[in-house]
Amino acid sequence: MGNFGIKIITDSEEFHTSDIGLKMTALKIPQPKAKTNYVNVPGASGSIDLSEVYGSVVYENRDGLTFTFVLRNDFESWAAAVQSLAAKIHGKKCKVIVDNDKNYYYVCRLAIDYEKSKKSVGTITISGNAEPFKYDIFASDERWEWDPFDFERGVIRELIDMQITATANTVTIPGATNYRTPVFVVTKSNNLKFTHNNRTYDLSKPGTYRFPAVRVGEESLTLTFTGTGTLTIKFRGAYL
Repeated sequence: MGNFGIKIITDSEEFHTSDIGLKMTALKIPQPKAKTNYVNVPGASGSIDLSEVYGSVVYENRDGLTFTFVLRNDFESWAAAVQSLAAKIHGKKCKVIVDNDKNYYYVCRLAIDYEKSKKSVGTITISGNAEPFKYDIFASDERWEWDPFDFERGVIRELIDMQITATANTVTIPGATNYRTPVFVVTKSNNLKFTHNNRTYDLSKPGTYRFPAVRVGEESLTLTFTGTGTLTIKFRGAYL
């Protein structure tokens, strides 16, 4: 745990905080608050809760994100470390992967918190906020890698170039916390279709398809196809 920290990926580079001599000593990743909508009714006690009127709970960003580090080297290099880190991340949108949760990433906007960073004790604090959900490192259309994969907690969703035949005609998309809509990329089709909730969806021509009514939530979704063809399903799990 000597190099415990975070991996940060921006549009221009990716690096681990240990690369610049930092060891993480504390982190705070708050749960997102639910967006609520209460309507007061004149002359009546209480109020009407319309928070889930559109079908499900929606969330605010994870505000109050903090990562605190200490310099592993001479504290005299504090100013140089702050300058280097600020140049890499200050105010930028990035992906963050925490060392003890490597199967997922957060989409954040980060900044150096100068009020909480202390040269006298060699500490640097990064603050910011993140999107409500954390996401699978590997989407279903990406080849998963052995090295970062956690076999105890990770979920493999490799759904690439699948051959649909009369005998191999079902596909299961493993579930995640947040409802999301998969994308179907068809490269070959011979009258390819699938049925979901008593409705048939046509994939009879090569192309990219997205059906808003077909959503994957906490439970896995199994689809049964007719016809034959080759397709890839794009889906990335999202979690609280």
